[in-house]
Amino acid sequence: MKKRPNASDGTDVTSRHIRSTVDSVLLHDMKNLGFRLGLLLGNLEEHYGDPDFKRSVVDLLHGTLDKLESTLEHWSARKEKLFIKVSLDLNDLVGEVIRATRLRDGSRPAGTRLETELGAVPRVWGDPHFLRDAFSSVVLNALEAAGPTGSVRIRTLVPARRRTRAVVEIEDDGPGMSAAFIRSSLFRPFRSTRTDGVGLGLYTARQIVRFHGGDIRVSSTPGKGTLVRVTLPGADEPS
Repeated sequence: MKKRPNASDGTDVTSRHIRSTVDSVLLHDMKNLGFRLGLLLGNLEEHYGDPDFKRSVVDLLHGTLDKLESTLEHWSARKEKLFIKVSLDLNDLVGEVIRATRLRDGSRPAGTRLETELGAVPRVWGDPHFLRDAFSSVVLNALEAAGPTGSVRIRTLVPARRRTRAVVEIEDDGPGMSAAFIRSSLFRPFRSTRTDGVGLGLYTARQIVRFHGGDIRVSSTPGKGTLVRVTLPGADEPS
């Protein structure tokens, strides 16, 4: 005799997905912190006598410590592992992400041009910690793809046919990706085009955006670059 599904089944499935996403975000955060410290150790012996390098080390360690403390504080306060949504100015959130990519924290390749075009977009309901993590993953991927001689352009806008929605576009002029890779691997965990990547950035980012009622679309051409388009419902959009 088959068990009859009850009303809680859907909630249980959603909770499991949220817990899985939360775990992915935490692992991704820890991987980024480890990558920063690895870069520091790799250059420590060669450049230790350089005063500018020492100042960069101090900045990087302070930034890493701040990130670690804020991450631990955030996860300790979220024993239930649920999203807490508030009304957000998306341009402010994107601005925070852009400022976090400065050279002081070691996450932005020297020389990469970063252009912004922030338009008027509706406010969104979102968890600022998780959305910030999602956009950070997309932006850092774009910066790494563009490299020190490339450029990344970030735009916010509203779709022509759905003015109640907000869109963030992150475009790079890096090597691009094949349609086959996008279709079969891009949004799957533990698959990455980078040798030092764990493949959780975009996977987790899309999970977060979807839990906010939005989606991520990617278009790319090998040798010409990649466009990532993140769409979120506005705070006043009917459910």
